Amino acid sequence: MPDCILTMKTRTQAESARRIAGEMRIPASVVSVDPSITRYGCAFGLRFPCAASDRLTSVLRRKNLSFGEVIGANR
Repeated sequence: MPDCILTMKTRTQAESARRIAGEMRIPASVVSVDPSITRYGCAFGLRFPCAASDRLTSVLRRKNLSFGEVIGANR
């Protein structure tokens, strides 16, 4: 199962997203992201299974946790 990375501007946001993913039983980890590969210069990300992308981003939006793009998802 391929992994996706959800980009975020701060490590704090990424850690909050990791906690939320854990509550949803989605395995996730915080990773550093090269700012040159994202449109918004984000420096952190949340690595998680791409199959959970829609479910996770939906919950993060409801909880008002801002994020950038999903890298690796076939969208």
